[in-house]
Amino acid sequence: MESRAACTMLYHLLLQTVKTQQSAGVSPGQPHLLLYDLYDGDDVEKAVNDLSQAASGGSLYVIADEVGSKRRIRIFQTLCELLLTRVPRLHLWAASCFHGDEPACWQEEYLTRPLRSPPAVVREVEQDARIATHRDVLQYRERGVPDHTDGPPVTRLSHRGQHHSGYTPGGCVTCGRVVASFLHSLRVGVTGRSTTTSTTLTSTSGGTTPPCLQWRDVLVLYRDDDSDQSGMVTGLQEAGIPVRVMEDDDIEDVATARSDVVWVARGHRVGGLERKVVVCLHYGFFRSKMSQRFNFISAYSSDRLYLMSRCTSQLVIVSPDDKPLEGD
Repeated sequence: MESRAACTMLYHLLLQTVKTQQSAGVSPGQPHLLLYDLYDGDDVEKAVNDLSQAASGGSLYVIADEVGSKRRIRIFQTLCELLLTRVPRLHLWAASCFHGDEPACWQEEYLTRPLRSPPAVVREVEQDARIATHRDVLQYRERGVPDHTDGPPVTRLSHRGQHHSGYTPGGCVTCGRVVASFLHSLRVGVTGRSTTTSTTLTSTSGGTTPPCLQWRDVLVLYRDDDSDQSGMVTGLQEAGIPVRVMEDDDIEDVATARSDVVWVARGHRVGGLERKVVVCLHYGFFRSKMSQRFNFISAYSSDRLYLMSRCTSQLVIVSPDDKPLEGD
């Protein structure tokens, strides 16, 4: 499920390419989006059978994005090895932010130039423990191209003080109102062009002034173990912001940015997607529903890696403290 959004986006991009080629008189092949649940390995044999039958003794081209959580990489390795035994003319490309788990003898390339996000966001992301401490993810290297600007400064909002409620920002109506106020200050959803907004949200490219931000340019992301987003949604709605919480049936809509709304989503569910404005609901402590005791969120929750790295311009962090976060 973690790779579904990214693969859906790739599928629609390929469909657009096919249509462009067809209009030019070229007859390309047709892409197919195949979804399997490889979490526990039950679908591996089905996937191998489906793909080998599709090859029909010929070539098979497979693109798999966001394959890498550490829990799933071994299952994916098994899938690759079985496919090789059944499809001799296999062409498979797989992408993961993790390294060191590639199937033996497979060619590998490390893409570590930070071209997605401006320097201000990169500095925040590279503090993640999986990059800086545990080395599960390779460190960034030099961008290799000039930075026209550092990007907008990271904005930090505090889930603390008068009128704030709940243990996490997602359950806090006041946090929703504060986030809404900030989005309105960026003139998100305002018809026309805004020199102020455009200057603020220009990341690494120069050129003409871009149009104002749309609601679809904004993602509000939270951690998988926090299911209560009612307060955040209520606060945004009260401010007149069109907002929806992403469910399973919404993944295609989110991946293609079809609806002009602010999506509230679990960070692990949108890996591979990008938005200009990302609001990260971060918290250092929470009250466990099971034990009702305060527990420290472990380093492997990786808010920076899974949530903040989705941002291509303006990053907003909402946390119990407005001070700079320590490394996750």
